[in-house]
Amino acid sequence: MYQYEHIMTFDSQGQGGVYGTNTGAGSSNTNNQQQVATVKRKKSIKSDSSIDLRGPMEVDGSVKSGGGVAFSGNFAVRDRIEAYGDIDIVGDLRCSNKIKAYGNVKVNGSALCVDRVKIFGKLKITGTFEVQGDLEVWGAITINGYLKCKTLTAYASITTVGDQSWYQTEQGETVHGAKLIQRTNYEG
Repeated sequence: MYQYEHIMTFDSQGQGGVYGTNTGAGSSNTNNQQQVATVKRKKSIKSDSSIDLRGPMEVDGSVKSGGGVAFSGNFAVRDRIEAYGDIDIVGDLRCSNKIKAYGNVKVNGSALCVDRVKIFGKLKITGTFEVQGDLEVWGAITINGYLKCKTLTAYASITTVGDQSWYQTEQGETVHGAKLIQRTNYEG
């Protein structure tokens, strides 16, 4: 048998596409018990509906969804990520190719994309998001942390939240909306 599992396809809503972490008991003392999470390896993940992925996981191929994709934990995706819904990242994500989202993208943690990113919805960053290629966002961008990219094209506003939030572009930016600075974490 191969070292990797075969492509996983989910065609109906009832199958869910939920992956739990595999944990094994490590060395145990009388006072504490250590659990070690093993990294799951997948060849590719494809779904006609939304999927919820739990890491740590390495995907040698792509992640494609007809709905949204939720990443919880640590992930390494060697090909592209494409979703016709929202992409939620809670934890760490490294994508070695492109990211394309027809919905909103929320980064709560850190994410790195080696190639370009295209988002047709909003981008909300709580943590860090680094794009080594071009970043194109059609909706509003909210940064509560740090954003770095090669070039930035924003068709709506960019808001940095707090004095510690900022963004950096290496080869320039095109912002068609307003650039805003929110000094406090006001939720209204």
